Amino acid sequence: MYSASSFKEFFEASLAGEKGQANSKQLSEEFFSDFIHFTPIHLELMELYLSTGHIDLFYKSLADLKYLVEYSDSLNRYWFLMRGYSGALSKLKANQTIKASKKIYGYYIKKYGGRRLIRNEHWFEKQRWEFLDELQLICTEDELEEFIRKYQQIMSENFKIYVSFLRVFINNLKNL
Repeated sequence: MYSASSFKEFFEASLAGEKGQANSKQLSEEFFSDFIHFTPIHLELMELYLSTGHIDLFYKSLADLKYLVEYSDSLNRYWFLMRGYSGALSKLKANQTIKASKKIYGYYIKKYGGRRLIRNEHWFEKQRWEFLDELQLICTEDELEEFIRKYQQIMSENFKIYVSFLRVFINNLKNL
């Protein structure tokens, strides 16, 4: 497992190669200062997207944080979960019909293969299959609407967990 210190070391080393030693310390300080300042703002904007139902914008914004998955197992786990949920939910919201939901279900089954029960199944895989198993059972527009509402709420709760891990990461970075 990597950490904030690994993150700092990596970016300091990569910035040192950019402009030479004279400017590398200044570039590093600016980069980390910007990261510490702007990441919480980015998270607030993402929270707004979630709370207003703009899952497609949330999905696009989440891509900006992908590089952090390498520095924390917790950030990795929750980033991929939210990426999966938001990708599927944005497709469902774009065409909120039973026919479209069945096509989306078919797309994911084709992409990931059929459901297999695996002993000691990975946490993320379990979440994905629970989502798809529930999606498969939807038969009415009302059920689809309730499904979307339910998973937006689940995604919102998981985002709060992700944010808490990212705030700890940022605080650890500040203390270095």
